[in-house]
Amino acid sequence: MNVSPQASGAGNAAAGLAKAAADCGAAFVSDVSEVKFDSALLSGMPVTWAREHAVLPVRGASGEALLLVPGPEALPLLQRASLAAGCDLAPAFAERGVILAAVDAAYFEAKSPDAAPAAAETPQPDGPAESAPPPSPAPADSAEDLLVERGEPAARILNETVLAAVRQGASDVHFEPSDSGGARVRFRISGRLYDREPAVPAPLGAQVVSRIKVMGGMDIAEHRLPQDGMTRVRAGGRAVDVRISTVPVADGERVVLRLLDRGDSMIPLPDLGMDGDVLRGFSALLSRPNGIVAVCGPTGSGKTTTLYAAIRSLDVRRRNIVTIEDPVEYRIDGISQIQVRPRIGLTFASGLRSVLRQDPDVVLVGETRDPETAEIAVRASLTGHLVLTTLHTNDAPSAVMRLVDMGVEPYLLASSLRGVLAQRLVRRLCPHCSRTAAYGESRMPAAEEALARAAGCGSVALADPRGCRNCLEGYAGRIGIFELLPCEGAVSEAIHAGRLASGDLRAAAAASGAAFSPMSADAAAKLRAGVTTPSEVLAALGDVSL
Repeated sequence: MNVSPQASGAGNAAAGLAKAAADCGAAFVSDVSEVKFDSALLSGMPVTWAREHAVLPVRGASGEALLLVPGPEALPLLQRASLAAGCDLAPAFAERGVILAAVDAAYFEAKSPDAAPAAAETPQPDGPAESAPPPSPAPADSAEDLLVERGEPAARILNETVLAAVRQGASDVHFEPSDSGGARVRFRISGRLYDREPAVPAPLGAQVVSRIKVMGGMDIAEHRLPQDGMTRVRAGGRAVDVRISTVPVADGERVVLRLLDRGDSMIPLPDLGMDGDVLRGFSALLSRPNGIVAVCGPTGSGKTTTLYAAIRSLDVRRRNIVTIEDPVEYRIDGISQIQVRPRIGLTFASGLRSVLRQDPDVVLVGETRDPETAEIAVRASLTGHLVLTTLHTNDAPSAVMRLVDMGVEPYLLASSLRGVLAQRLVRRLCPHCSRTAAYGESRMPAAEEALARAAGCGSVALADPRGCRNCLEGYAGRIGIFELLPCEGAVSEAIHAGRLASGDLRAAAAASGAAFSPMSADAAAKLRAGVTTPSEVLAALGDVSL
């Protein structure tokens, strides 16, 4: 058997490194699978320093704390790395390529296997409705690599901040200028905002904003008007699209970065948290050849994620699927996606009108927000198209009244509306540090205890506010609370007759035997299962009665 010189050289290098490790009394690691990542060891070591020196603190097979080093020449770094990790580290030799691959995996790919996917909506950016759409993100091979060491302080601060946000699973990064010339930094994680330390020091706030504008292809000389931009960055082996929004405020410019990670947001339909009846009913609506299926809820309730999951569950090989979005958040293979451009006249209504000449089977309208769009959507559904859209209403029955208020005639709506899914998001309890307590021992507010009792909980599920290495404040990810109103039979008759009040539609659904249960019932089931807490349900649904 012939061995290539390259393979022989690589083998000799590994053998030489193994011998050097033995001579130094150190372990030798040939593959990253032989070690385990520990976030506690990683938290004190900046990723840029780890990558620059090709070192990484890890756990060995027996749980011992090790520092991967590329050879004896890196042993002087052991003391500094031990201080950063907060414990004594023993050296373990590994090839430089193995260590660098481990750095990428440890900081940006290793997530808790127990962490549930977080259904998160992608809300529309703030700013003028008629502003130009953001440019398309740069190709992956030209994306900014956040692991590359930057000499300029502003670039280094920005890279480290975005790296931390990606690692912690943040959906947004806020830079809020202060009168001192610095900036407060906040991350939105699982729907909550948290301060990030350290903040941008004075006087680097304006320089960080300029750096962001350069990355997003924006005008760095314009400080008086809001701007939108988009870029793509690389964090280890992951490409993350970043949508940028700036607005002028009293102390400078406020910037929000929305981090769009395809892997975190492309959640399959069965993983959103729907119970069996709702999932079967919603899937049945998606299989219909025509009609309107609406997903409703306030901003931040997960509507966009649900719609993406819905269209990804369809057969793109046999059906022509076209979307009209503002903006196009994620590219989906096999689906034509249109970016709304109001400045040049490409609105939801005009785009939908043109799409109907493209022989579509399924049309996704990002939001039905005006009478013209509603009317065209109804006409499209009546002429053989399945239309998926979102509405901003509090519950499923209210969506019917909203469409009628937009000018849709009840008799047309009765013929076209197939069903409405309403939803909210609640944080999911961490399976590692959550606990249960008997009533009276939990010290929770009276309203929360009353809610747990009404839900039929035998004990109260509690989140540890300190959290653990797998979560933040005792929660890990989010899950949806749903209600589905099928619009057929007695419900369609009620719409046709103009009985549009929420109570009338609920009564009609019950009379027709439709599988309708309110979100409060789904919330109660998740409370009994210990999935979430009463405080989360109250935050999502308000003063709800079960």
